[in-house]
Amino acid sequence: MNIKNRFQAIFNFVLIICIVSTVFVARASDSNIKSSLQVKDGLAIYLGLLPAEMIDGHVAHSMHGGLPIGENRYHIAIAIFDDKTGKRIKNAKVQVSVNRKIGIGTESNKLLEDMKLNGKFMYGNYFSLKTAGPYRIDVNIKFVDGRKSVNVLFKYDFAHT
Repeated sequence: MNIKNRFQAIFNFVLIICIVSTVFVARASDSNIKSSLQVKDGLAIYLGLLPAEMIDGHVAHSMHGGLPIGENRYHIAIAIFDDKTGKRIKNAKVQVSVNRKIGIGTESNKLLEDMKLNGKFMYGNYFSLKTAGPYRIDVNIKFVDGRKSVNVLFKYDFAHT
């Protein structure tokens, strides 16, 4: 393994740790934040939300159509597992709608794309969250094999710095 690949593997591992740590630290410090894990209909669904600047330059520039231009750019990732076996779910279409809890209308509604981070499969896309939270992150999971769709809600609150 050359030095560039070794650095990339280490960076990806640290990035995953940062995503998980950020969610747990934020959750512990603010009672308005619902868990980054939802278990429903036999699925364990994890949410990761990270400022896009943290991954800029460390992933392919073409990922999700390229890094969005402007401020307040975030990357949302959803990982789905069978709750009993722990097996990753890779045969789904995942739609995410991000809405302000206060106010009317959808901030963003996007289909998440299949992606791999450090060899781990998940679904993700970039979002622009222009104002401080709180936000509702509605996740709709449709299965290509005809299995019943699953909808879950994550609540996320943060302040722009």
